Amino acid sequence: MTDNIFDRLAELLSSPGTVNWGLARELGTSVAGDPGTVPADATDYWAGLVDTAQHILANSTAIDLTAPGVVALDRRDWTTETIPGFSYLAEPLASTLSTDESSPFGPIFSIMVGLQIGSMVGSLSHRALANFDAALPPLDAGHLRFVAPNITEFTDTHELDTRQAHLWIAAQELVQNRFLAIPAVADHYRSLVATYVEDLELDPESLPMGGGDLDPERLGQMMQDPAFLTGMFTGPNQEANLARIQAFLAVAEGYVGHLLNKLDANLIPQLGRIREAVDRRRATPSQGEVFLQKLLGIELRRPEYRTGTAFFEEVERRWGADAPAAVWTGIDGFPDTDELSDPLSWAARALLS
Repeated sequence: MTDNIFDRLAELLSSPGTVNWGLARELGTSVAGDPGTVPADATDYWAGLVDTAQHILANSTAIDLTAPGVVALDRRDWTTETIPGFSYLAEPLASTLSTDESSPFGPIFSIMVGLQIGSMVGSLSHRALANFDAALPPLDAGHLRFVAPNITEFTDTHELDTRQAHLWIAAQELVQNRFLAIPAVADHYRSLVATYVEDLELDPESLPMGGGDLDPERLGQMMQDPAFLTGMFTGPNQEANLARIQAFLAVAEGYVGHLLNKLDANLIPQLGRIREAVDRRRATPSQGEVFLQKLLGIELRRPEYRTGTAFFEEVERRWGADAPAAVWTGIDGFPDTDELSDPLSWAARALLS
């Protein structure tokens, strides 16, 4: 990629589509930086761990834990393969910006969103252990993707037994992938994001062509600022819609945590240390998570994820091992923010009515 992306602006303007995915991939791999190294047998190694996790947890959930493909990747390859999984976010954003199909500035919006998505995923690649660690989940269930150099750094930094930590990571990636592959779950999440974006109202004065003419200086400033999109939108339902997305994220990671609590401490003696290391790591948002929060205005409140796990633990304790599945199999089964802290209220509405 050239040092100055605007040297290629004329070429990029001719790219088709509402999102410039080619630019997103190119910038993403550049932002990813040092790709790190991946051992030659890493993919087979991780496939074996995923198979082990599947056998351990299969009888503890109603979800089909049959694993899809497994790959071990460096940071750049993970970025390239993960970017398309955020189309559910990028495409609605670009469409909202380009409400006027006859506008000559449509390709610029395509570039703007492509830059933001590429920068976001490239930044996430600096620390993500796998797809489950991407803050907002990519929605493509084709592969479990493990970022080999980041996992090595994680286990070395926290002085963890590699085999035990790797099994925990494999189980985390498998369960989240299979949970998000449930059609009702993925459709619900896409609907939440689409509603959030569709309800936003674009402020024309915030655009780099507010007066009708393109302002290159303003465009350049916006493309370097991950918060520019949130600054362009307002909406009366923005806070409520963000709360619904946050509740979904708490449910998704909460269920994963609930199922991983069933891992045998005799099998993973360092289970407590691994969880502690992950909690310490998540206490400080990564560069990619900060970028994402600025991009959408979504605060990634990790304590809510623990609330999600506690919710599923209580649901199972009170109403049995099959009860958690009512979240995604029932009509309007997903708990809201208040119900996450009050499983009885959720059950009265979604389970026992």
